[in-house]
Amino acid sequence: MIEILFETIAMWLRTIARIGAMASLIFGLVPAAAQEATRPNIVLILADDVAFTDFGAYGSEINTPNIDALAQRGVLFTNFHATPMCAPSRAMLMTGVSSHRAGVGNLPETTPVEHQGSPAYRGYLAPEVPTIAERLQAIGYRTFMTGKWHLGHSEETLPSARGFDRTFILDATGGDNYEDRPYLPIYEEAPWYADGEPVGLPDDFYSSEFLVDQMIDFVGSPEEGEPFFAYVAFQAIHIPVQAPREFTMRYQGVYDDGWHVQRARRAAAAHALGVADSDAPIGPMHPDLRDWDALSDEDRAFYTRAMMVNAGMLEAMDYHLGRLIAHLRETGAYENTIFIVTSDNGPEAGSPLDTANGALSLWLTGYTAETENLGERGSFGFIGPEWASAAASPHALFKFHANEGGTRVPLIVAGPGVSDGIMARQLSLISDIPATIATLAGAEVSGITGRSLVPALEGGEEAVYGPEDGFGIESAGRRAYYRGRYKIISNGPPYGDNVWRLYDMENDPGETRDLAASEPQVFAMMLGEYERWAEDNGVLETPEGYEPIKLLVDNARGILMRRYWWVLALAGLVIIAPIVLLVYRRRRKRRATA
Repeated sequence: MIEILFETIAMWLRTIARIGAMASLIFGLVPAAAQEATRPNIVLILADDVAFTDFGAYGSEINTPNIDALAQRGVLFTNFHATPMCAPSRAMLMTGVSSHRAGVGNLPETTPVEHQGSPAYRGYLAPEVPTIAERLQAIGYRTFMTGKWHLGHSEETLPSARGFDRTFILDATGGDNYEDRPYLPIYEEAPWYADGEPVGLPDDFYSSEFLVDQMIDFVGSPEEGEPFFAYVAFQAIHIPVQAPREFTMRYQGVYDDGWHVQRARRAAAAHALGVADSDAPIGPMHPDLRDWDALSDEDRAFYTRAMMVNAGMLEAMDYHLGRLIAHLRETGAYENTIFIVTSDNGPEAGSPLDTANGALSLWLTGYTAETENLGERGSFGFIGPEWASAAASPHALFKFHANEGGTRVPLIVAGPGVSDGIMARQLSLISDIPATIATLAGAEVSGITGRSLVPALEGGEEAVYGPEDGFGIESAGRRAYYRGRYKIISNGPPYGDNVWRLYDMENDPGETRDLAASEPQVFAMMLGEYERWAEDNGVLETPEGYEPIKLLVDNARGILMRRYWWVLALAGLVIIAPIVLLVYRRRRKRRATA
């Protein structure tokens, strides 16, 4: 009875909120900008683990014509940042505040036990922090989402309870792109939800195609005066990297020269396009990464195919995005739609075949990693740290690291009121996107700490964050603080040592020269500002010896032991039984001889 009472109260509160929104529209309580002009539709496209130079407009060899066309008729940002990890970035994208204020300071799967219980590390969006969907819903927008959520899977924390009218979402770090099954053994199932209810997937499912199909169905044929907010969070190009063969095979021969050559090619293309400074040194590959020429022929064939699949998956995403754009053209909504395209962090460097635990996980989840069928149904594609380093060029490192390779990502905005074909070089952050959307739509912005990018979209060159302004990012102990031209950074193992370093981002975005010793006053000031920012946002120090991936593996090992104990017992029996039988026979023989 109590649960029914609470549900009834919640329903009435939502109804009252919607009535309030309508009253605002009717009686002129909506900001004047929203009344004076036709409010734009907003299409927010979030790619997963897409590197700074992965789109053609940024210098990639990957075919992304629909995204590139948006860049040609809009604004391309060259100094835009996310956090090094998906869920914290997505929390900022939805709320416009720091990931810790939003309650998602780390992935739920990699949060140390010492942080559990802290408001900054709940693993789901804080109920007191409104989402951009709730802000838009309150002023009459229809709101839709398809794709990866990963910000809560209870009834109260799914997107259907956080401002979205229609949803078809996955609440996990990722999932298979062809089938209704988990991609990691830490999950018992792939948690897909439709409008808040658990749901299965069709037999002909392919993630990029299906997510666009669902969004086209949600949007329908928009009527004038009914603006919509459509958020498509693609699984491309998160592991398992999977693509239909026809897309993969378009990249035959492209990656045969290996990651060192590819890294140089990406940097040269970015320099030629002007999205990166040609005078700045290229960020180095980490010394622990492998030399392409030292690989066996078999390994070179595998990793060449892996990068082909990666490119194919991103091209497939762009192709299906093109179908959504075509639908908006056909229905007459295109001209009044603002498109925002970005990524949640840098490229994924995970390589499950490098460890026995990873290989066991693939076996237990039923995946293969054979070169010939890599990327197709039942296979587990990945590019590994070397290709990730090449994709992040001209920057250093990749996802799970606070270097520019892990945090500097593409951002393209196009649509009515947005300047045509220009580059915005202002320092900016993923929490600025909700502020920008709210400003464009005429929604409430109070409580948002991110800053509006509208002046930059109109062609202005003034800084989003002035020389005296600073902001921090932190996830899983990967830390950075930006202020003016400077950045301090500290990464944990395996590719970091938790030592703070200082870099000049204007002259050295590749982070090749540590200035901590030569500019001690700047370094001390930056470190002090980071510590104040961390305290204000509830950031906790990570425990000694903490590594997020190691914790994930340890947790997975425990889950595997509990779930597959019978497999291990059977394997042990198969190994031990012959030994026991041999010992038994020898003892019998000795007794008979005696």
